[in-house]
Amino acid sequence: MTDAAPATEPVEVEHVVAMLRERLYGAISCLATLAILARYSDEETSALARILDIAVATGGLWAASLLSHFVAQMAVFGKAPRGRHWIQLMQASGQILWAAVPPVIVLLLAVFDLLDTDTAMWIGMWTLVGELGVIAFLAMRRTRLPWWQQAISVTGLVGLGLLVVGIKTLAH
Repeated sequence: MTDAAPATEPVEVEHVVAMLRERLYGAISCLATLAILARYSDEETSALARILDIAVATGGLWAASLLSHFVAQMAVFGKAPRGRHWIQLMQASGQILWAAVPPVIVLLLAVFDLLDTDTAMWIGMWTLVGELGVIAFLAMRRTRLPWWQQAISVTGLVGLGLLVVGIKTLAH
């Protein structure tokens, strides 16, 4: 007998991919929601109303993600997800909700008059752009790409975030 620690079940690559995909999707979607709110809200729109808008938009995206994962699981395996598969489904789709947490926290500061609501909105947007950069950086550092290709990839994802803000601001 050995005193070795019990082996833990390795995380499935597909699950990690799903979690990263949903986190990026959630961050970009939340960023788009904030950009629209920044464009169409005025000084009279409270921070709490904006939080509610973010919650509704993010909740709808989360529900769509959960439903699509559930239907895909049923189509591929012929049965509803259970046990570990259900937990993984909730973890992956839940990344959409987690992506909205930083801007909601910043807007809560505006609810308590610690920040101006418009300032909180812009801080929330820049926080999400930064989140995209961090996610891209963490993902790229695990690749075997040369440093300059990693830098281009990170810059590209951050640029996408900036593009979302710019297009949404101009289009709406």
